[in-house]
Amino acid sequence: MKNRHRQWVVPALALSLLLPAAAHATITFKQLDEGLFVVSHRVKLIGSRGQAMDLAYTKAASLCVAAGYTHFEILQQESEAGQSDDSANASVRVRFSSEGGGDRIDCSRNADAKYVQQAQEKLRKQGYRQPEAQAAAAAPMSQPAVAGAATCESGCSIEQIAAMARSGLSDEKIRAACSVDS
Repeated sequence: MKNRHRQWVVPALALSLLLPAAAHATITFKQLDEGLFVVSHRVKLIGSRGQAMDLAYTKAASLCVAAGYTHFEILQQESEAGQSDDSANASVRVRFSSEGGGDRIDCSRNADAKYVQQAQEKLRKQGYRQPEAQAAAAAPMSQPAVAGAATCESGCSIEQIAAMARSGLSDEKIRAACSVDS
């Protein structure tokens, strides 16, 4: 009977240790210059170099949104596979922009509301100020109305705004659609 319990208890305990680590991933970044950042991710326990890169991209897009930009360009990327004494990690050097084109990627398409909120908080603590052009165009962000879904003061969620932008609506039409008065 004891052996039968050990067969499922050990895997259950191992799984319970892994889940909180994945759920509490935080955004890590360093601002190098205006619109130029390095974003990184280190796998805490078990994960591949590919998973680390995917999360670094998601975090870069989320930071882009939080910083008030609409697009980013990957300037440099690097990752390291987990060695016996080290875990997988990845970092990307990105330049944010308020215009698309070229190799620029739409931030809202790849951003995650949880990381946007974390990035906003870290940027605020660091005293970050959006560049003039982005500050005028970006809607101020407020605390999420629903856990996990960031919303703008205008009433639309980031996901709704992103969907409208992907469908080709102009910024003016998006603002009108999300206006509190509508």
